[in-house]
Formats: sequence, C-alpha cells, structure tokens
Amino acid sequence: MNLEDKKIAILSITNNGRELALRIKESMKSVDVFFIKKDTDYKNDEVTVVNQGLKEFIPQVFDKYDYLVFIMATGIVVRTIAPLIISKFSDPAILVMDEKGNNIISLLSGHMGGANEMTLYMSDLINSHPVITTATDVNKKSSLDMIAKKLNGHIDDFRDNVLKINSMLVNNEEVHLYIDGNYKINHNGFTLYDEKTDLDKVRNLVIVTNKKDINKILNKNIENLNEKIIKVTPKDIVIGVGCKKNTNSDHMKNSLIKFLSEYNIDINSIKEIGSIEIKKDEKAIIDLAKFLDVKFKTFSVEEISKVDYLYEKSDWVKKNVGVYSVSDPVAHLLSEGRVIINKQKYDGITFSIGRIDI
Repeated sequence: MNLEDKKIAILSITNNGRELALRIKESMKSVDVFFIKKDTDYKNDEVTVVNQGLKEFIPQVFDKYDYLVFIMATGIVVRTIAPLIISKFSDPAILVMDEKGNNIISLLSGHMGGANEMTLYMSDLINSHPVITTATDVNKKSSLDMIAKKLNGHIDDFRDNVLKINSMLVNNEEVHLYIDGNYKINHNGFTLYDEKTDLDKVRNLVIVTNKKDINKILNKNIENLNEKIIKVTPKDIVIGVGCKKNTNSDHMKNSLIKFLSEYNIDINSIKEIGSIEIKKDEKAIIDLAKFLDVKFKTFSVEEISKVDYLYEKSDWVKKNVGVYSVSDPVAHLLSEGRVIINKQKYDGITFSIGRIDI
C-alpha cells in the first residue's frame, strides 16, 4: 500500500486503545496518535494527549488527515462524525476498531478515500478481522471509482457515472470495458471489449485511455455509442518544456493545446510538467502549470546532463543553459526513461512527452 504523502491519525479514549495505537505506530511509523482523555497525567513523546471531549476535538482534525482510525465503539464514532460528513468524494477515510484489535471496520469513504484498502492493510499488521461492506467488494468485483482511483483518473460527471456503473456491476448487468494500454487494473465484473464485440449489444462501455479521440483507438465508428461511453482518463502523461526567456503565456498555452491535438493526447491525462532549474521563475511555464492544475518540477544542470546525451543535441542550447537539450531529458527524468514523443518545436517553445507507469 502506498502511503506516501498520506496523513494518518489514530485516536483512542481508553488505555487499552492507546497501547494498541502505539503498537500500530511501531509498524507504520508515519502516524499521529491522539489519546483523548480529560484530566490525565499520562505522558509519552509518541502520543498527543488531548484534554478535551471527543466531540470538541474531532472537528479540529477531521479535514486535516487522509485517514482517521478510531479505536472505540462504532456508535461513539458515528455520533461524533455525523455532523461533519459531506461527501464520499471529499470526506477522509474513517476506520473503527475495538480496543483489542479483534475487528477493523471500514466505516466511511471505503473506495475513494481508501478506507477499504487501509482496513485490509491494518488487519494484516495486527492479525485482526477486516470488516468491509461495500457491495462491489463483497461480490468480489471491481468498481468504476476504484479504477479511477488506481489511475488517478478523470471521469466526466464523476458522481453520476460511478453510481450508475457500480450499480450495474452489483446487479450483474453487463458493462463492457476497453483498456487502451498496459494499465494494471482490476476488471473483475466487467466484460472486456474486443474487435469481435457486437456494438449493437453494448449497453455501456467504459474506455480507459489517455487519448482524446477514442474513434482512433477503436477503429470503429462509435457515434451511436457516444451516450453509452464513459471515458476514464489516467493521469500518466508528463511533459518536458523548453522555451525562450519571457515567452508569452498565451502562446505557451495555445502551443501546448496544438501539440496535444496533433498527437491525440487528452489534456486531462497530464500529471506534471517540468523544465530546467533556470526556468523556475519563467512566467509562461508557471501559468501553464496553473492552467493545467498540475505541479511544475525543475531539474538541475547536473541532473539533466546525466541523460541529455541520449537525445538530439544543440550546441546553442549547451552554450546558453549548460545542457545539450531541455524538453527531451526533462520528459525522460519525469517519466523514468519512458519518453513516447520526442521534442517538437513551436516558435521558441519545445515540448516532449513521457508516460509514467501506473
């Protein structure tokens, strides 16, 4: 389980619960343990003692953690968090376990929040019984929201489409799935789409692709299927950017849109953009990252020099910025060597595309 950048809190109200929390922390390390008890003289550098009531304290941390693990009775937890719940798409994952660690319950945000996955992970750590009640999991089927979560994927009308497809899967209705690429996803419950599939019999088709125009990947006219298609766009595209100093921001944005269109790349698939360190304050690239709502990462001359020999070289670029090229090696570094489209030029701008493995 990947817990990188995830914030986890374990909360207890009894001595036994506190000791169980510390036991879990020994294995997981990066967790905050809270002991919620008034008028106690307990002290431990590994525990934050909260001299407040549970109902007063939880609102202070509810939206500050990705996972909240309560070691106490389920009824107490339900009454405490009820006024704070907004949506499964924004609420933190909530887990509940008894103070002996016999059972762990995935209570809230099982799929999108990751409560189900964390329940299984923790149950393995302390040898307890995981309790998961989401219908797709009980029926050992995949779900649309879990596919999207695994791929950090974009889906238009996310809520409505997830509810529709998951309901069909649980009720054993046929949902076709086409995977455009080597994406490692659980497709249990779906019917895999292939060239022999009769389009007239397809009720709903989920397509996993980072391409913009899906007609080009299916090699069929699917106009009659448009209302039945739900596209999951994985965020697996990274872009290396090079440009002249003081490049116009609109020119940068429009050039990228043209570039993506020429290579049939969906703009929603972009995870990150990058450039050389001396471009860290280049307004056009900063504005591009804001427009895409992605991170802008820079690399030093030393980092780029380790891989720039693999790509087309420019003595002019070497003389001016210290490396033989920018966009190709940056795409290489962002994607760990998986460059799929080499440098393309757009009047003072260069773009290269890499694809991360997810």
